[in-house]
Amino acid sequence: MGRGSACGSSRISGPRAGGYAELAVRDVDALHPIPDGLADDAAVAMIGTGRTTMGVLETARLTSDDVVLITSAAGGVGSLLVQAARRAGATVVGVAGGAAKVEHVRGLGATVAVDYTAAGWADEVRSALADQPVTTVFDMIGGEHGRTALELLRRGGRALVLGWSSGRPTTVGGADVVGRGITVAPAFAPELLRRGVRVLEERALTAAARGELTPVVSATFPLARAADAHQALESRATIGKVVLKP
Repeated sequence: MGRGSACGSSRISGPRAGGYAELAVRDVDALHPIPDGLADDAAVAMIGTGRTTMGVLETARLTSDDVVLITSAAGGVGSLLVQAARRAGATVVGVAGGAAKVEHVRGLGATVAVDYTAAGWADEVRSALADQPVTTVFDMIGGEHGRTALELLRRGGRALVLGWSSGRPTTVGGADVVGRGITVAPAFAPELLRRGVRVLEERALTAAARGELTPVVSATFPLARAADAHQALESRATIGKVVLKP
């Protein structure tokens, strides 16, 4: 794709959905012109992770009063959420796996960055925040670490769930919802899906073109090496977004 070209939404209906191809026929209204000054791989990243981030932010409506804990903070969506939360003036705790990813999250502007593979990472967060309670958790890990993040929430806090890369969702019980008044909800509100994602894709591209959000593209692979791209993702060796190029 060059200047004046377009990138497409993934809203492909029918049996072709979810496949890879060098060429595809799409409806004109499913295409987006790439803004001037925005690289092709960045535009592709913003159509996917960017639209998700925009939907999550519309649900969360973060303010400078929030203390936000973001799991998988070095991932494609996580990296954008760290940037957006900082722009909103929130205190940001970025949780990532491994020293290199923690350093990346810190470089994005996280107030606190910790390694969830290290024992006692929750205590490190509590110590770094002092008397500041976590108000919002973006849970993308689930399992044991998602549960640890949930326990860091203040009474009346909220957990917005984007998924569970660990393979298991975070366990939530009556003591959390009733006893502590915690709200657990999907981060991408159903009403956004009913409205359609086109407007979120446009917002994401605009935010990237203006320099308000910068997608992190750590690796690109030719389409013929799609299997290698999947292996890199599954091994958690990547930071940010992985992009295939026809």
